[in-house]
Amino acid sequence: METNGHDIRGVWTRGADPQELVLSDGSRLLLETGLGGNGEAGWHRTDGRDDTAGHLSVPEAFDLAGDAYNDYVAVRTRAEAEWLRAISEWCRAEAGRLEHGLAHAA
Repeated sequence: METNGHDIRGVWTRGADPQELVLSDGSRLLLETGLGGNGEAGWHRTDGRDDTAGHLSVPEAFDLAGDAYNDYVAVRTRAEAEWLRAISEWCRAEAGRLEHGLAHAA
């Protein structure tokens, strides 16, 4: 991505378990789960103010990260997808357990 004639790229990761990629313009790229306002998991770019936060597609996140941090975006995206699959499987099992209990109660 380009802003004011210069490329914006990832420069370092932030956090003990890197949760954010700091970009060259000082904004941050982070993967948020569906717990937020729009109910979607996805990449977001923000400078820390709620009114500047913007949703990004995975390809846009790759573009912003640049070659040096593409692996970071790939690993975080893949890990989130696997986490969502694990939660889905747990929810399916719990739903089956509840239905089984209901069937025996009737």
